[in-house]
Amino acid sequence: MDKVQIFETVHGSHLYGLAHAGSDWDIYRVYEGTGKALKQSVTDGIDTVRGDLEAFVLRAQSGSHQSLEALFSPVKTWMPRMEEKWGPYLEGFRVTGHEVFEKYERTIRKFCYGDFKRKRHAIRLRYNLGELREYGRFNPRMRPGEITWANKYATYEGDELKELLLG
Repeated sequence: MDKVQIFETVHGSHLYGLAHAGSDWDIYRVYEGTGKALKQSVTDGIDTVRGDLEAFVLRAQSGSHQSLEALFSPVKTWMPRMEEKWGPYLEGFRVTGHEVFEKYERTIRKFCYGDFKRKRHAIRLRYNLGELREYGRFNPRMRPGEITWANKYATYEGDELKELLLG
């Protein structure tokens, strides 16, 4: 029997607002079910992550930034009748906790020493972390000012960027 899809959302740079002409497309799909694994495939330049609700929720609760971005995406496409069924459950999620915040900080720290793209992701994740700490959720779409700052600060050296983002 085929799995019933709950929603899908664009993911990656097209979700964040950082896409350019050469950006690939990333899609995240969540299905009803109790599977524990997420699967990733790339076909014709489209990178797709798909998995059952249980695996998705477990990853989101553990602080997986990709899963949280999909969970909080304001551009989800709900399948027929799925928003009524699963929307209140998913939209009511708040993710907090020291372990989640530490996971974000570790990822930010690591990305500070990468190339321009990874440094920009570190800055984006820092914005998300601030909202997570305050509200338990965030909007993964960057505002124009945040994009401007991310592009500026992504030129900083690793130690300098890490100090700016994490103090």
